[in-house]
Amino acid sequence: MMVKILTSGFPNGFPDDFNRLLKTYINTGMNFVFVASEFENIYEKTDWYCNHFLKMFSDCGIIFSSAKVIDGRISKQTAQDLVRTADVLWLAGGDTPTQFAYLKSYGLIPYILEQKGVIIGMSAGSINMTKTAVCTLTCEHDELKIYEALGLVEFSVEPHFDKNNITEELLVLSEKYPLYGICDNGAIICSEDNSLYIGDVFLIDKGQVIRV
Repeated sequence: MMVKILTSGFPNGFPDDFNRLLKTYINTGMNFVFVASEFENIYEKTDWYCNHFLKMFSDCGIIFSSAKVIDGRISKQTAQDLVRTADVLWLAGGDTPTQFAYLKSYGLIPYILEQKGVIIGMSAGSINMTKTAVCTLTCEHDELKIYEALGLVEFSVEPHFDKNNITEELLVLSEKYPLYGICDNGAIICSEDNSLYIGDVFLIDKGQVIRV
């Protein structure tokens, strides 16, 4: 059973309620695969972020048996094998369309869709998990881009949502594209039978904003 977890960011580590939820799906000894958002040129930064999140897992008592990074340092075949066999697949933050282009060019999308483990998206990664990626200026993209993404979930998301600063852009977009605004420290967890919300998550739909 694939478990899909869409997040925004955790500036102070995983919150306690998120820790408890992770432990229901992730056990020590599983293998972890970190999919970068930029596959070239920023290897040191990619490794830093991977280790940063591994420490967050460690701090809540989850130790992985192996941790691998997918970026331009490995072959497409190796990347595909890593996705296929991952227990926990982390889709990193960064530039959203750039990450999706790498997922396509490395042939990773079919293997992601066949995953039976836990897929965690953060920021750009969570946008790319959706059926329709809505990359907004509000979320600091260089330009507004909307495209068909992975389709792991049917809804669209706006990470780093600021409930105290709801932009006109989001309200206008919500007339056509309902968005779940995920605040930092918030998450949406989708399994086959239900969806859970942790922290502050808001539905922006037809110009209205409602906490879920």
